[in-house]
Amino acid sequence: MLTDYKRRDRIGELLREKIALILLRKSRDPRLQQITITSVAISDDLRRAKVYYLTRGQEAEVPANQKALQKASGFIKQELAQEHILRVMPELIFQLDDSWRRGERVDSLLRQLGQESTPPDDSQGSS
Repeated sequence: MLTDYKRRDRIGELLREKIALILLRKSRDPRLQQITITSVAISDDLRRAKVYYLTRGQEAEVPANQKALQKASGFIKQELAQEHILRVMPELIFQLDDSWRRGERVDSLLRQLGQESTPPDDSQGSS
């Protein structure tokens, strides 16, 4: 069971690298070249792969980039199939990676909590 988990991780990392290279070098759509693939999570049966990505540029461009990725998913699968990574190529599900936003929020909350729990400086008080 542990070896399956490691294999999935290795396959996910390999797919991440290959998809990133396909978008950067083989894609003709300039929107796709502005996308960074952050990770790939593969299901237990290796039939589905969630591809997490970030976009460089404006927040307003995110929906257009999502549509471009969905439109190019067949092309990406075809290019991946030529690499012979897996016998059956998984369905690619593209999902915006918002983990950095959650991390910033947690960091902000921790800073606020730290400021609230700091006792006032009472060194000039009674001795």
